[in-house]
Amino acid sequence: MLIDTILREVPMPKMFLWNEVRKGHTHRQVIDGQQRISAILAFLRDEFALDEPYNGPFQGLNFSELPDDVQDAILQYKIDYNEAVGFTEEEVREVYSRVNKYSLPLNKQELRRADFPGRFLELATELSLNEYLDEARIFTVAQRRRMGDVEFVSEILAGMLEGPQDKKGDLDYFYTRYAAWDKVAEMAVRTQFDAVLADFQKIFVAGKLVLAKTRFKQKSDFYSLFLTIHEFQKSGHKLEDQDLDPLRGDLRILDEHIAPESEIDVLSEYAIKCVSQANTIGSRSWRKNFLIGIMSGTYRSRRPDNSVHEVLEVMATQLDHSADGKLFDHCVACGESFNDHGEYELALDWRPDATVFQLSNACWRVLGCGDAT
Repeated sequence: MLIDTILREVPMPKMFLWNEVRKGHTHRQVIDGQQRISAILAFLRDEFALDEPYNGPFQGLNFSELPDDVQDAILQYKIDYNEAVGFTEEEVREVYSRVNKYSLPLNKQELRRADFPGRFLELATELSLNEYLDEARIFTVAQRRRMGDVEFVSEILAGMLEGPQDKKGDLDYFYTRYAAWDKVAEMAVRTQFDAVLADFQKIFVAGKLVLAKTRFKQKSDFYSLFLTIHEFQKSGHKLEDQDLDPLRGDLRILDEHIAPESEIDVLSEYAIKCVSQANTIGSRSWRKNFLIGIMSGTYRSRRPDNSVHEVLEVMATQLDHSADGKLFDHCVACGESFNDHGEYELALDWRPDATVFQLSNACWRVLGCGDAT
Protein backbone atom coordinates (compact mmCIF):
# COMPACT_ATOMS: atom_id res chain seq x y z
CA MET A 1 0.00 0.00 0.00
CA LEU A 2 3.01 2.29 0.45
CA ILE A 3 3.89 1.63 -3.19
CA ASP A 4 0.26 2.31 -4.09
CA THR A 5 0.62 5.71 -2.43
CA ILE A 6 3.63 6.38 -4.66
CA LEU A 7 1.86 5.12 -7.79
CA ARG A 8 -1.06 7.46 -7.10
CA GLU A 9 1.40 10.36 -6.51
CA VAL A 10 -0.14 11.01 -3.10
CA PRO A 11 2.25 12.83 -0.71
CA MET A 12 3.40 10.76 2.25
CA PRO A 13 4.29 12.22 5.67
CA LYS A 14 7.71 13.84 5.89
CA MET A 15 10.72 11.82 6.93
CA PHE A 16 13.21 13.14 9.45
CA LEU A 17 16.97 12.77 8.98
CA TRP A 18 20.03 13.58 11.06
CA ASN A 19 22.81 15.31 9.11
CA GLU A 20 26.23 14.87 10.69
CA VAL A 21 29.67 15.70 9.26
CA ARG A 22 32.37 13.21 10.15
CA LYS A 23 35.96 13.52 8.89
CA GLY A 24 34.93 15.78 6.03
CA HIS A 25 32.05 13.58 4.87
CA THR A 26 28.30 14.08 5.34
CA HIS A 27 26.47 11.19 6.97
CA ARG A 28 22.69 11.01 7.18
CA GLN A 29 20.83 8.82 9.61
CA VAL A 30 17.09 8.27 9.54
CA ILE A 31 15.25 9.32 12.69
CA ASP A 32 11.74 8.81 11.34
CA GLY A 33 11.00 6.97 8.07
CA GLN A 34 13.30 3.95 8.15
CA GLN A 35 10.51 1.41 7.53
CA ARG A 36 9.28 3.36 4.51
CA ILE A 37 12.77 3.68 3.04
CA SER A 38 13.45 -0.02 3.58
CA ALA A 39 10.15 -0.99 1.95
CA ILE A 40 10.77 1.22 -1.09
CA LEU A 41 14.29 -0.16 -1.59
CA ALA A 42 13.01 -3.72 -1.19
CA PHE A 43 10.41 -3.13 -3.89
CA LEU A 44 13.04 -1.66 -6.23
CA ARG A 45 15.09 -4.85 -5.71
CA ASP A 46 12.07 -7.01 -6.63
CA GLU A 47 11.90 -8.45 -3.12
CA PHE A 48 8.09 -8.32 -3.11
CA ALA A 49 5.28 -7.91 -5.60
CA LEU A 50 2.14 -5.76 -5.51
CA ASP A 51 -0.07 -8.36 -3.84
CA GLU A 52 -3.21 -7.87 -1.73
CA PRO A 53 -4.48 -5.61 -0.31
CA TYR A 54 -3.27 -3.80 -3.45
CA ASN A 55 -5.87 -4.35 -6.22
CA GLY A 56 -4.84 -1.93 -8.96
CA PRO A 57 -3.83 -2.55 -12.58
CA PHE A 58 -0.36 -3.79 -11.58
CA GLN A 59 -1.48 -6.44 -9.14
CA GLY A 60 1.03 -9.29 -8.78
CA LEU A 61 3.85 -7.44 -10.53
CA ASN A 62 7.35 -6.75 -9.26
CA PHE A 63 9.08 -3.43 -9.95
CA SER A 64 11.04 -4.80 -12.93
CA GLU A 65 7.79 -6.02 -14.50
CA LEU A 66 6.14 -2.61 -14.50
CA PRO A 67 5.98 -0.52 -17.70
CA ASP A 68 8.98 1.75 -18.17
CA ASP A 69 6.97 4.95 -17.68
CA VAL A 70 5.58 3.63 -14.39
CA GLN A 71 9.06 2.67 -13.20
CA ASP A 72 10.26 6.18 -14.08
CA ALA A 73 7.34 7.74 -12.19
CA ILE A 74 8.24 5.72 -9.07
CA LEU A 75 11.90 6.69 -9.32
CA GLN A 76 10.94 10.36 -9.74
CA TYR A 77 8.46 10.41 -6.84
CA LYS A 78 9.41 13.18 -4.42
CA ILE A 79 9.74 12.35 -0.74
CA ASP A 80 9.79 15.39 1.53
CA TYR A 81 11.98 15.36 4.61
CA ASN A 82 13.30 17.57 7.37
CA GLU A 83 16.97 17.44 8.21
CA ALA A 84 18.43 17.99 11.67
CA VAL A 85 21.71 19.88 11.40
CA GLY A 86 23.86 20.47 14.47
CA PHE A 87 21.91 18.11 16.76
CA THR A 88 23.77 16.24 19.45
CA GLU A 89 23.33 12.48 19.72
CA GLU A 90 21.33 12.99 22.92
CA GLU A 91 18.93 15.35 21.14
CA VAL A 92 18.54 12.91 18.25
CA ARG A 93 17.71 10.10 20.67
CA GLU A 94 15.10 12.28 22.33
CA VAL A 95 13.46 13.01 18.98
CA TYR A 96 13.61 9.32 18.02
CA SER A 97 11.99 8.33 21.31
CA ARG A 98 9.31 10.97 20.94
CA VAL A 99 8.42 10.01 17.38
CA ASN A 100 8.68 6.24 17.60
CA LYS A 101 8.03 5.29 21.21
CA TYR A 102 5.34 7.78 22.15
CA SER A 103 4.02 8.58 18.66
CA LEU A 104 4.27 12.31 19.46
CA PRO A 105 4.67 14.21 16.18
CA LEU A 106 7.20 17.01 15.90
CA ASN A 107 5.63 20.44 16.14
CA LYS A 108 6.34 23.36 13.82
CA GLN A 109 9.11 24.81 15.94
CA GLU A 110 10.91 21.47 16.26
CA LEU A 111 10.75 21.16 12.48
CA ARG A 112 12.04 24.71 12.05
CA ARG A 113 15.08 23.78 14.07
CA ALA A 114 15.86 21.16 11.47
CA ASP A 115 14.88 23.25 8.45
CA PHE A 116 16.29 26.67 9.31
CA PRO A 117 19.53 26.52 11.28
CA GLY A 118 21.16 29.92 11.56
CA ARG A 119 21.65 32.99 13.70
CA PHE A 120 17.97 33.87 14.13
CA LEU A 121 17.26 30.45 15.62
CA GLU A 122 20.40 30.59 17.74
CA LEU A 123 19.59 34.05 19.12
CA ALA A 124 15.99 33.07 19.90
CA THR A 125 17.25 29.98 21.69
CA GLU A 126 19.80 31.94 23.74
CA LEU A 127 17.33 34.69 24.71
CA SER A 128 14.65 32.17 25.69
CA LEU A 129 16.96 31.00 28.49
CA ASN A 130 16.93 34.42 30.20
CA GLU A 131 16.46 33.83 33.94
CA TYR A 132 13.88 36.60 34.26
CA LEU A 133 11.52 34.72 31.92
CA ASP A 134 11.68 31.78 34.32
CA GLU A 135 11.16 33.99 37.37
CA ALA A 136 8.09 35.50 35.72
CA ARG A 137 6.79 32.01 34.81
CA ILE A 138 6.33 32.91 31.17
CA PHE A 139 6.92 29.31 30.08
CA THR A 140 5.73 26.01 31.44
CA VAL A 141 8.02 22.99 31.61
CA ALA A 142 6.04 21.36 28.81
CA GLN A 143 6.47 24.41 26.58
CA ARG A 144 10.22 24.40 27.12
CA ARG A 145 10.41 20.70 26.31
CA ARG A 146 8.67 21.26 22.97
CA MET A 147 10.56 24.46 22.07
CA GLY A 148 7.50 26.63 22.75
CA ASP A 149 9.80 29.07 24.53
CA VAL A 150 12.04 29.46 21.47
CA GLU A 151 9.03 29.89 19.19
CA PHE A 152 7.54 32.61 21.43
CA VAL A 153 10.83 34.52 21.65
CA SER A 154 11.10 34.18 17.86
CA GLU A 155 7.70 35.87 17.57
CA ILE A 156 8.89 38.69 19.83
CA LEU A 157 12.08 39.13 17.78
CA ALA A 158 10.01 39.25 14.59
CA GLY A 159 7.80 41.91 16.20
CA MET A 160 10.84 43.94 17.22
CA LEU A 161 12.23 43.80 13.70
CA GLU A 162 9.10 44.43 11.65
CA GLY A 163 6.22 45.13 14.03
CA PRO A 164 3.45 42.80 15.25
CA GLN A 165 3.12 39.70 13.11
CA ASP A 166 0.33 37.23 12.52
CA LYS A 167 0.86 34.03 14.53
CA LYS A 168 -0.31 32.11 11.48
CA GLY A 169 2.07 34.07 9.29
CA ASP A 170 5.34 32.84 7.94
CA LEU A 171 7.76 32.82 10.86
CA ASP A 172 9.95 30.77 8.50
CA TYR A 173 10.57 34.03 6.62
CA PHE A 174 12.48 35.48 9.58
CA TYR A 175 14.43 32.25 10.08
CA THR A 176 15.49 32.39 6.44
CA ARG A 177 16.14 36.12 6.13
CA TYR A 178 18.20 36.33 9.31
CA ALA A 179 19.92 32.95 9.11
CA ALA A 180 23.15 34.75 8.22
CA TRP A 181 22.78 37.84 10.39
CA ASP A 182 25.12 40.81 10.44
CA LYS A 183 26.84 40.64 13.81
CA VAL A 184 26.39 44.33 14.59
CA ALA A 185 22.67 44.25 13.76
CA GLU A 186 22.17 41.04 15.73
CA MET A 187 23.95 42.48 18.77
CA ALA A 188 21.75 45.58 18.56
CA VAL A 189 18.60 43.43 18.72
CA ARG A 190 20.04 41.41 21.62
CA THR A 191 20.78 44.65 23.49
CA GLN A 192 17.26 45.96 22.83
CA PHE A 193 15.73 42.70 24.07
CA ASP A 194 17.71 42.92 27.31
CA ALA A 195 16.79 46.60 27.72
CA VAL A 196 13.07 45.82 27.50
CA LEU A 197 13.40 43.10 30.14
CA ALA A 198 15.30 45.61 32.30
CA ASP A 199 12.24 47.90 32.19
CA PHE A 200 10.02 44.95 33.11
CA GLN A 201 12.17 44.49 36.19
CA LYS A 202 11.82 48.17 37.09
CA ILE A 203 8.04 48.13 36.73
CA PHE A 204 7.30 44.76 38.27
CA VAL A 205 8.87 44.81 41.71
CA ALA A 206 8.40 42.45 44.65
CA GLY A 207 6.03 43.94 47.21
CA LYS A 208 4.45 46.29 44.68
CA LEU A 209 3.51 44.46 41.50
CA VAL A 210 4.76 40.95 40.71
CA LEU A 211 4.60 39.96 37.05
CA ALA A 212 4.10 36.26 37.79
CA LYS A 213 0.93 37.12 39.74
CA THR A 214 -0.66 39.23 37.00
CA ARG A 215 -2.24 38.46 33.64
CA PHE A 216 0.80 40.01 31.96
CA LYS A 217 2.71 36.75 32.28
CA GLN A 218 0.26 35.31 29.73
CA LYS A 219 1.58 35.10 26.18
CA SER A 220 -0.87 37.54 24.59
CA ASP A 221 -0.36 40.21 27.25
CA PHE A 222 3.40 39.72 27.59
CA TYR A 223 3.88 39.95 23.83
CA SER A 224 1.90 43.20 23.63
CA LEU A 225 3.55 44.75 26.68
CA PHE A 226 7.03 43.79 25.45
CA LEU A 227 6.53 45.41 22.04
CA THR A 228 4.96 48.47 23.69
CA ILE A 229 8.01 49.05 25.87
CA HIS A 230 10.28 48.38 22.90
CA GLU A 231 8.40 51.05 20.91
CA PHE A 232 8.96 53.63 23.66
CA GLN A 233 12.65 52.76 23.94
CA LYS A 234 13.13 53.02 20.16
CA SER A 235 11.77 56.57 20.38
CA GLY A 236 14.28 57.43 23.12
CA HIS A 237 11.84 57.36 26.07
CA LYS A 238 13.12 55.86 29.32
CA LEU A 239 12.00 55.23 32.89
CA GLU A 240 14.98 56.74 34.68
CA ASP A 241 14.03 58.97 37.66
CA GLN A 242 10.30 58.47 37.05
CA ASP A 243 7.69 57.80 39.70
CA LEU A 244 6.50 54.36 38.62
CA ASP A 245 3.77 53.86 41.21
CA PRO A 246 1.01 55.46 39.09
CA LEU A 247 2.02 53.26 36.15
CA ARG A 248 1.90 50.21 38.40
CA GLY A 249 -1.52 51.38 39.54
CA ASP A 250 -2.77 51.49 35.96
CA LEU A 251 -1.37 48.02 35.22
CA ARG A 252 -3.09 46.80 38.39
CA ILE A 253 -6.38 48.29 37.14
CA LEU A 254 -5.92 46.45 33.85
CA ASP A 255 -5.07 43.23 35.65
CA GLU A 256 -8.17 43.44 37.84
CA HIS A 257 -10.69 44.62 35.23
CA ILE A 258 -9.72 43.05 31.91
CA ALA A 259 -12.43 40.47 31.26
CA PRO A 260 -14.99 39.86 28.52
CA GLU A 261 -17.76 40.81 30.97
CA SER A 262 -15.93 43.91 32.31
CA GLU A 263 -17.98 47.04 32.98
CA ILE A 264 -15.14 49.06 31.44
CA ASP A 265 -15.86 48.79 27.72
CA VAL A 266 -12.33 49.13 26.41
CA LEU A 267 -11.06 46.48 28.85
CA SER A 268 -13.81 44.14 27.75
CA GLU A 269 -12.67 44.69 24.16
CA TYR A 270 -9.06 44.06 25.19
CA ALA A 271 -10.05 40.77 26.82
CA ILE A 272 -11.94 39.66 23.73
CA LYS A 273 -8.90 40.44 21.58
CA CYS A 274 -6.88 38.16 23.86
CA VAL A 275 -9.26 35.26 23.26
CA SER A 276 -10.84 35.65 19.83
CA GLN A 277 -8.16 35.71 17.13
CA ALA A 278 -5.68 36.68 19.84
CA ASN A 279 -2.60 36.17 17.68
CA THR A 280 -3.74 37.88 14.50
CA ILE A 281 -1.86 40.99 13.46
CA GLY A 282 -5.03 43.04 13.95
CA SER A 283 -5.56 42.00 17.59
CA ARG A 284 -1.87 42.25 18.43
CA SER A 285 -1.59 45.74 16.92
CA TRP A 286 -4.75 46.92 18.70
CA ARG A 287 -3.48 45.71 22.11
CA LYS A 288 -0.09 47.30 21.54
CA ASN A 289 -1.60 50.66 20.55
CA PHE A 290 -3.91 50.56 23.56
CA LEU A 291 -1.01 49.91 25.94
CA ILE A 292 1.03 52.69 24.32
CA GLY A 293 -1.81 55.07 25.16
CA ILE A 294 -2.00 53.82 28.74
CA MET A 295 1.75 53.95 29.42
CA SER A 296 2.67 57.11 27.53
CA GLY A 297 1.92 59.30 30.54
CA THR A 298 4.98 57.82 32.27
CA TYR A 299 7.30 57.03 29.37
CA ARG A 300 6.71 60.38 27.64
CA SER A 301 6.09 62.38 30.85
CA ARG A 302 3.36 64.46 29.26
CA ARG A 303 -0.37 64.79 29.33
CA PRO A 304 -2.18 62.41 26.96
CA ASP A 305 -3.33 63.64 23.59
CA ASN A 306 -7.03 64.13 22.95
CA SER A 307 -7.80 60.59 21.78
CA VAL A 308 -6.02 58.93 24.72
CA HIS A 309 -7.47 61.48 27.17
CA GLU A 310 -10.95 60.57 25.96
CA VAL A 311 -10.28 56.86 26.53
CA LEU A 312 -8.93 57.51 30.03
CA GLU A 313 -11.89 59.75 30.88
CA VAL A 314 -14.38 57.05 29.86
CA MET A 315 -12.41 54.47 31.82
CA ALA A 316 -12.42 56.72 34.91
CA THR A 317 -16.16 57.24 34.65
CA GLN A 318 -16.85 53.54 34.30
CA LEU A 319 -14.45 52.73 37.14
CA ASP A 320 -16.43 55.11 39.33
CA HIS A 321 -19.63 53.31 38.42
CA SER A 322 -18.12 49.89 39.09
CA ALA A 323 -16.80 50.85 42.55
CA ASP A 324 -18.58 51.38 45.85
CA GLY A 325 -17.83 55.08 45.84
CA LYS A 326 -16.13 57.79 43.80
CA LEU A 327 -12.51 57.07 43.03
CA PHE A 328 -11.99 60.78 42.49
CA ASP A 329 -14.27 62.80 44.76
CA HIS A 330 -12.96 66.36 44.72
CA CYS A 331 -12.04 69.06 42.21
CA VAL A 332 -8.31 69.20 41.49
CA ALA A 333 -8.55 72.92 40.70
CA CYS A 334 -9.88 74.08 44.09
CA GLY A 335 -9.76 71.01 46.31
CA GLU A 336 -13.44 71.29 47.14
CA SER A 337 -16.05 68.54 47.01
CA PHE A 338 -18.00 68.31 43.81
CA ASN A 339 -21.19 68.94 45.77
CA ASP A 340 -19.95 72.46 46.59
CA HIS A 341 -20.12 73.44 42.92
CA GLY A 342 -23.85 73.06 42.37
CA GLU A 343 -24.45 71.86 38.84
CA TYR A 344 -21.16 70.88 37.25
CA GLU A 345 -19.44 68.99 34.47
CA LEU A 346 -16.21 67.09 35.05
CA ALA A 347 -13.04 66.65 33.03
CA LEU A 348 -10.12 64.38 33.83
CA ASP A 349 -7.05 66.31 34.91
CA TRP A 350 -3.84 66.10 36.94
CA ARG A 351 -2.37 68.13 39.75
CA PRO A 352 -0.08 70.99 38.72
CA ASP A 353 2.93 69.26 40.29
CA ALA A 354 2.35 65.94 38.47
CA THR A 355 5.36 64.56 36.58
CA VAL A 356 3.64 61.47 35.20
CA PHE A 357 0.12 61.31 33.84
CA GLN A 358 -1.58 57.99 34.51
CA LEU A 359 -5.17 57.16 35.31
CA SER A 360 -4.10 56.19 38.82
CA ASN A 361 -2.87 59.69 39.72
CA ALA A 362 -5.53 61.60 37.78
CA CYS A 363 -8.25 63.71 39.38
CA TRP A 364 -11.52 65.22 38.28
CA ARG A 365 -11.70 68.94 37.60
CA VAL A 366 -14.97 70.85 37.53
CA LEU A 367 -15.14 72.60 34.19
CA GLY A 368 -14.73 76.33 34.61
CA CYS A 369 -13.19 76.06 38.08
CA GLY A 370 -9.75 77.62 38.52
CA ASP A 371 -7.13 78.01 35.86
CA ALA A 372 -6.25 74.30 35.39
CA THR A 373 -6.53 73.04 31.84
